[in-house]
Amino acid sequence: MKERSLLYFITAVVASVLFLVALLIRTQGWFNTYGALVMPSLHKLLIPVVLLWIGWYFENKGFLLSASIVLTVLFGLHLDNWGVLTGDIFIVSQYAPAVKTAFVLGFILLLGGLGMGYYSYLTLSFEKKA
Repeated sequence: MKERSLLYFITAVVASVLFLVALLIRTQGWFNTYGALVMPSLHKLLIPVVLLWIGWYFENKGFLLSASIVLTVLFGLHLDNWGVLTGDIFIVSQYAPAVKTAFVLGFILLLGGLGMGYYSYLTLSFEKKA
């Protein structure tokens, strides 16, 4: 059995958790109104998840780098909706705690996924083969 990178695995797990959180958010009552502001759509999040798991299985650094770049673009697009936290975008007080919590959770998971992705790529690049 081949020994695969644990950092690569953790990166894939973080991206998968982000996808599952986005899936869970779709079940909430406020999703139709605020869902596009809080979390990227599922098909955008599915691309890095699939790339990471396939890349981890085949031990390919190219998949890791491409998934990290996609997560970076999604993170930049996520920052466009920063008004959810600052109050620039009006949110009904009934849904405000859930919407803001979902936004921050998506922010943290996107940042963690792309940070771990780049760190894993650099670690795998500088790893010496014995």
